Amino acid sequence: MASPIPASAVSENLRKHIDPKAPAPLRLMAARGMVPMGPRDMVTVLTALSYDEDDKIESAAIDSLVGLPERILKGALSEALHPLVLDHLARTLPENEEIFEAILINQATPDETFEYLADQVSSRLLGIILENQVRMLRHTSIVTKCLENPDISKAQVDRMMDFAVRTGMQFEDLDAFEEARARIKGVPLAKEEQERLQEVILESLPDDLLMESDEDYDEDDEAAERRRVTLLQRLSRMTIAQKVALAQKGNKTVRSQLIKERNKVVCTAAISNPGVNEAEAAVIASNRAVSEDVIRIIANKREWTRSYQVKVALVQNPKTPMALAMRFLNNLRNPDLKNVATSKSISSSLAGAAKKILRKRQGLD
Repeated sequence: MASPIPASAVSENLRKHIDPKAPAPLRLMAARGMVPMGPRDMVTVLTALSYDEDDKIESAAIDSLVGLPERILKGALSEALHPLVLDHLARTLPENEEIFEAILINQATPDETFEYLADQVSSRLLGIILENQVRMLRHTSIVTKCLENPDISKAQVDRMMDFAVRTGMQFEDLDAFEEARARIKGVPLAKEEQERLQEVILESLPDDLLMESDEDYDEDDEAAERRRVTLLQRLSRMTIAQKVALAQKGNKTVRSQLIKERNKVVCTAAISNPGVNEAEAAVIASNRAVSEDVIRIIANKREWTRSYQVKVALVQNPKTPMALAMRFLNNLRNPDLKNVATSKSISSSLAGAAKKILRKRQGLD
């Protein structure tokens, strides 16, 4: 199979040794460790050649990699390795406490590697995995694999499950999770713990969903539709706590999705996002998929209801409570009042009130 390691992961002068089009003897020389190179390049080149289509080269690369002196492996692991190289090392090298520790503390190690190692490392290394709460939030399979580790202690299980409950993870089929939910129910966290938990949750969120530079979503744009579907898939894998944090900090595209969440805490966090302006509030207020809670927040925010478009949207949205819709009805101009008076989607009482205002303005009453 083709190597998943990109050529850019290797120093430029050594890329010819992993090029599938390069002469086999050149690649074989590197696979046997006969080309002078530093620890980082050595490990990366051997990993790339472990996927060579030539069985002889592949076998030589794997043998060389497994037989590398510990000092070379440690030297490589202290540098910036490609994530796929780190994952390959974890799955290929013989069990070695110090090497596995170096892989686990490397910031570039993928979450999938943590999952792979979680059920087989020692209790000490398991502690390193459990300390990476951000990873557990991003990749919840790490949690279930940790529970399969025979060396996990009761204290570690309790701590991990408490964290899972507080961050909105769901493991309904685990007795330990149900025990944690019962144990911490109604027990508030100290302010410092709450702040730390919020930091962990925010760290687990993708940077691209937090940036406010995205373009407006266009229903007719096929590329935008694909992005929306991808976003929905990403959101579906998040916990409620992550969605709440993302709703508070996320960009416009994210808000447009989270504002429609059924969970009250999530949707109200989205409408309370400081990035929401009058124009966006008007669009949200006209959306019949949002909850009444969101509508109430918009209707009671003076800086938004100064906008005429927000007032129109609120009056015309069937989700707006009658008392709030009536509050803005008198502010509508005649053409918009006529639309309300003839609308089939709003209450007859509101339509009747609009007709009455129109007759009064026209001097008919």
